[in-house]
Amino acid sequence: MEPGAQLGLPWDPAYIALAHALTGQGTVGSEARPIQEGRLAVFGAGDALRLTADRVQETRSPKLELFVLGGLPLREPVIQYGPFVMNAPEEVQQAFEDYQAGRLGVIPAQHPHTS
Repeated sequence: MEPGAQLGLPWDPAYIALAHALTGQGTVGSEARPIQEGRLAVFGAGDALRLTADRVQETRSPKLELFVLGGLPLREPVIQYGPFVMNAPEEVQQAFEDYQAGRLGVIPAQHPHTS
């Protein structure tokens, strides 16, 4: 978004909405809450997303760049520990144990050779 630009994006109220600022700074929502590079905004219920780029941007990031995403809410529990995010404490514990035991794989992935 160019400095000072405003955007009203129609939105399905059944979906949750998130906006992640890749560069720049501005405001989001009808309350004009600040957002800046590296921050994530979670929108409340509504049928439109309101996004505004600040009139003055830093020279290294002359525009507000946002990644907007959304979807139907999962309505499931979320458990987070360190880098692991699962639906139950037992799943997080298992992931942690798998990581410690080296069972999560390697980067780059190693594939068995087929002939």
